[in-house]
Amino acid sequence: MSFKFFLSFFIVLSSFNSLAAFSNPPSPAVIQKPADDPVDKSIRVNISGGGEYCYAPVFTKGEGYVYLDDCSSSYVRSGRYDVFQRIAWEVNKIWLCMTAPGSVTGIDGDGKANWDYITLRPCALNDANQRWVINGRAIYTADARFRVKHTGWYAYISKNKRDPYDHALNQSMDGWVKTVAKPGTLSLKTPVSWKYATSTGFVMYYLTDRGFVTEGNDLYYNPENGHVGYYYVFNGLLSCMYSPQSAAGSYGWVTWQYCDDTIPKARDNFSWDIAMLLGNEGSLFNSYGSVLRVYQSGPDWGYPYAANLSFLKRDTSNNPTSDFVFSYDIERWSRYISGDAMEELPYCPAPGTKPTIFKSKRMKRSLPRDFRFLDFEFNETWKRRFYDTATSTAGTETLIGICGTCLLHTYQIIAEVMDSYPGDPRSRGYFFDLGSGVDPIVAVERRFPRLHSALRHANVISGVPLNPRRRGPASNARSAAAATQVALPNYNWQLSPIATNPVDIRNAVGDLLNAPVGTVWVGLTHYTRASGQRVAHAVPIFRSRGGIIVVPTNIRARSMSYEEYSRHLTELREVEAIMSQLAQLRTEPIIFHAFATVRLTGAVSRPLSVTISQYNCTGEGENRRGSRHSAPSSSLINQCSRAGGRCSIM
Repeated sequence: MSFKFFLSFFIVLSSFNSLAAFSNPPSPAVIQKPADDPVDKSIRVNISGGGEYCYAPVFTKGEGYVYLDDCSSSYVRSGRYDVFQRIAWEVNKIWLCMTAPGSVTGIDGDGKANWDYITLRPCALNDANQRWVINGRAIYTADARFRVKHTGWYAYISKNKRDPYDHALNQSMDGWVKTVAKPGTLSLKTPVSWKYATSTGFVMYYLTDRGFVTEGNDLYYNPENGHVGYYYVFNGLLSCMYSPQSAAGSYGWVTWQYCDDTIPKARDNFSWDIAMLLGNEGSLFNSYGSVLRVYQSGPDWGYPYAANLSFLKRDTSNNPTSDFVFSYDIERWSRYISGDAMEELPYCPAPGTKPTIFKSKRMKRSLPRDFRFLDFEFNETWKRRFYDTATSTAGTETLIGICGTCLLHTYQIIAEVMDSYPGDPRSRGYFFDLGSGVDPIVAVERRFPRLHSALRHANVISGVPLNPRRRGPASNARSAAAATQVALPNYNWQLSPIATNPVDIRNAVGDLLNAPVGTVWVGLTHYTRASGQRVAHAVPIFRSRGGIIVVPTNIRARSMSYEEYSRHLTELREVEAIMSQLAQLRTEPIIFHAFATVRLTGAVSRPLSVTISQYNCTGEGENRRGSRHSAPSSSLINQCSRAGGRCSIM
């Protein structure tokens, strides 16, 4: 098997947000309620001294504010109170939210100010200063610490509850408050930054519409239209990355042009997908599949351009990089997309608050410390399941870009152990149906048709080094680790150093024995057979009390019986025996070229499925929820099952 599949697999899963949405009815067993259709209207308030006014989003003195204006004023716009607790207006086709000052709240600010004005910022799922609750018609920050007041007719919050002037929503707004409205956008704020290596460490640089800066700078990423925008606080407009490159062009400089939150029928030159994430580090791809890049030396240092995959293979001068660092919330969003697409979410609908789910049985995500394979009470059941998985192959490669049989086997085995142990595995395979002669790629097509359709078109990006200094085994292993994070998004994964010489490879294999009992890895090997054929292979590896268990994958049933296969599911303590298992049990002379692992380090602590879900989510039982037939869409968001239907964002 080639590691080219890893790259294809990950890119596709990370870019599900760019695929067309379907509208399938929810499973009757999954009780859910969609967000309400909006009832946008002028936000009317009564001031403490008497009189009725309306909120008006205005721009003055270099900033956007919420102004209390005459309700007949042309500045007054219809507002929305959405499912994510945000109060928003659509201004010039851009959704702007009422945003509390971090200078007072201490969220994204120092919290040292006694009072400050409420401002307008692009609505972002991960901006906690945009959350508001309404109690007795008064508007408060989500933690109920600060009430919205006004001074000089501009809205503000204060630490002093006695400060003037209080106001409250007019009685006519009661129906508006009860409407748990669909959001206008699913945008997130994030830096697009990169690490510049120095002799003493590294310096972070942040992309802006003016080039780059060395201090933190948030952009806004809209996953529904792919826009990456810089917000102008003085006029409320967005300047977005625009790639003028054509489908036939090899590269082109990125420019910045005005854009908005409109969702086009098809992706365009403003559209970007964040992909290849390992943790919160990854790359940006435009609508033609070209990659965002910056030079780190030379006259064009730090200015972004997009290059197609053919150009990337020879783009090595001036120290270019396509490795970017995003916010942690972009990683959470990516994990949510992956889990939603493959029905791996623990919740649907989302509860909307932060329940103590991680202590409960349903969220138990790590193997017990005394895990020992040969002590399983249902030992033969699990052995048979592994054999049925490993022999689920047609014997010939079905190409979607390139065959990924051993990797799919590996993911399925690890997923089922994490999902069901110490109980029996589910009756149906986690990702694909089982059976001798069954091609897992075809089986995935039946279970996850959108996944299969996307993989079929993914090989255009295979084998491309996104960083010229990371080629060959290092590039392949990085792609495999990113793919693992997508395929199994409920867990954190850590890529090991890449061993590339005989001594280092033996030491790395031996180090598996030093790991704690219960450790789980994806094992990645490159080796050459006696025939000269070069092979890349993937296997699941478990650390039991008695040694290392390497579960063989991609085995033909006619070449190995269950009894023989079962004998190889033993605890190994010798490096040579482990290496033989890593090389598919081959008895011929083998030359190892590289070895790496992707280690499971624990459960994800803040899954986004706690606060967001799509209306048509279905699933296959506990911890297997998702809307695999729909890309995330603001029009399909569910109400949360607690807190009156609203969701405490991020």
